[in-house]
Amino acid sequence: MITAIVFAMINFQAKAQEKFSLSYKMEKGKTYRFKQDNKIETTQEMGGQEMKMNADENSTIIYDILDVNPDGSMSLIYKYDDAKLKMKGMGRDTTMDMKNMQGKKIRAEMSKTGRVTKETRADTAKNAKASPSLNMFANTSFPRLPEQPVGIGEKWSGITSDTTHSDEGLVVYKKNIEYILSGKEKKGTHDCMKINFKGTFEVNGTMKQMGMDIAMEGTGETSGSFWFDAASGLLIEDGTITAIEMTLALTGQQQMTIPMSQRVTSSKILSE
Repeated sequence: MITAIVFAMINFQAKAQEKFSLSYKMEKGKTYRFKQDNKIETTQEMGGQEMKMNADENSTIIYDILDVNPDGSMSLIYKYDDAKLKMKGMGRDTTMDMKNMQGKKIRAEMSKTGRVTKETRADTAKNAKASPSLNMFANTSFPRLPEQPVGIGEKWSGITSDTTHSDEGLVVYKKNIEYILSGKEKKGTHDCMKINFKGTFEVNGTMKQMGMDIAMEGTGETSGSFWFDAASGLLIEDGTITAIEMTLALTGQQQMTIPMSQRVTSSKILSE
């Protein structure tokens, strides 16, 4: 009995100390599609009045893998296959088919841990424009994986700076996210690693709408979980909740400052 207990303890300790090497392993020449849904709740103040608006954004993001280097880093192009925006609030109920997103293509260089080292426009259509609203919340990047092998319960951090471009302006996000490998979990047919995360971010940017220049700045918090298939090196699902306090400064035909609060619930799921 004593021998059995000793072996059980050794086996438990070995499992507790097990390390996992996590990296993206998308294949050259393959195309990966993710369905993305965003639910956005907005509260803003204009002229002393509080206004609320809810929006649903639904899109499919396509990643074409152009090349995979010996170190595991990748060259890829991502684009939107379709995008729809439905807004309700301020006495309006509007649905828009964002056809102008079809021509928007971005070429990116990404490490095997999901760190984007370079992004450039690769649009095929001269009039390709990006929706400022969709740009702000589309989760086109992949969650950050650890540089070193990690065990269950271990943490790592990811500090990133992402810039989203459109013909109307650009938005810069600076994020400081802490990740923790919480355990193993089945997601559909995949045996996944479940990774929880939380952190803070800053946003600054400019855009044009209805003849007005808009400057924005704000801070926020984000948290959620994603499920990663370590064997195939694929993100299976990502769920994120983001809360942001932001200020918009309008110049042009009208000049005003608009405080704004937003809560965004996002999901990104691999389509198979």
